[in-house]
Amino acid sequence: KKDLSLAFLEDLPAMAAPECCPPGSWPCLSGPEDYTPRGADDMLEDLPIYVVGEPGEKAIVVMPDIYGTGQTGRLKGLCDTLADQGYFVVMADPFRTDTAEGKEDFVAWVTAFPFDGLVAQDIQRVMAYVEGKGATSVGAMGFCWGVWAICKASATGVPFKCGVGPHPSTQLEGLFGGNELEMMAAVSMPLLMMPAGNDRDTLKEGGEVAAAIAAGGGSSVTFPDMVHGFTIRGDITVPEVKRDVELAVGQAIEHFKAHL
Repeated sequence: KKDLSLAFLEDLPAMAAPECCPPGSWPCLSGPEDYTPRGADDMLEDLPIYVVGEPGEKAIVVMPDIYGTGQTGRLKGLCDTLADQGYFVVMADPFRTDTAEGKEDFVAWVTAFPFDGLVAQDIQRVMAYVEGKGATSVGAMGFCWGVWAICKASATGVPFKCGVGPHPSTQLEGLFGGNELEMMAAVSMPLLMMPAGNDRDTLKEGGEVAAAIAAGGGSSVTFPDMVHGFTIRGDITVPEVKRDVELAVGQAIEHFKAHL
């Protein structure tokens, strides 16, 4: 099995994590100075995107966590890793360079980015972009807030072939007046969820949300030794964190290979 290159993962100074993440979650990271992304920053009208990989039939749309695409140090590197597997990868920044970091009222901040009227159009714009580049099979990967975004998209008709969601924050659906379980039951793609140990039990094997996605061909794999945010914000100088980041990235790639 190919050894994944995770040289871009790096311990960086901690900052406070907002309330959508469980207590004890990994805080925000700043971008590592010694990693140079291989893709390019671009714009789809007013939507910032990061693009990497050769356009082709298989593409992956990536949605960030609440810290956005610039604050979280690993996201571009992870996109590059997916591109190394032959996928055309586009990461969108629906927050338009804003971030939850430092916001006193998190609920007011996050609800300023509703699915209807904003996020849905952003995702449709990215879908049109990758399809215009030749993609006929499109998967999605989200983190924290981004898992809610890709699940909401799938539940409302966006034709993702499959999805991957480390440390999901799908409970955010409730902030917009929706029902999390109903949304997850309507997800129309095989979804691989990867809850951390301190994520809610409903997301883990045997939980209600996990059962809902299993009914749709998905699965949940818990990382019991990890805390929310580990894949893109965890300190990989800790051997257990490095181990589980590598495992999670490997499982994500295998899921995409099986369904794209």
